Amino acid sequence: MSSKQTQVQVTHLPEGMRVLSATEMRKVHDAARQAAHRHGVRGHAADEIAYDALAAAGIFNGPSQVDPDTCTAQYLPHDPDAFGPDMLGVWQQCADDPGHDGRHDNGEANWSEGAPGSIPPGIPS
Repeated sequence: MSSKQTQVQVTHLPEGMRVLSATEMRKVHDAARQAAHRHGVRGHAADEIAYDALAAAGIFNGPSQVDPDTCTAQYLPHDPDAFGPDMLGVWQQCADDPGHDGRHDNGEANWSEGAPGSIPPGIPS
């Protein structure tokens, strides 16, 4: 990761929720891996546990890299009342063709342009 980190502009999340910066994500990742090593837990499992726990508290990972072959709009399932633990905090990318009209959809989630927790198409992650 470069020393120059840009904060991705995510459409307004409810008060008290936020997306971690790349530096914060790295610190959480490193701390989870160190704790995992001390307790004999696989590192990947420790990452999942840490990020799931943070998501439950309204603190989320930054968006993943987008697949440029589909619409690049992304959405962050952030409402624990609407999404289960398997989707809460897991970024979703629209599966429609680039430049499509209407709502964004990937088969598991759908959202409108400008919905809280969304990134419009064309914005690099």
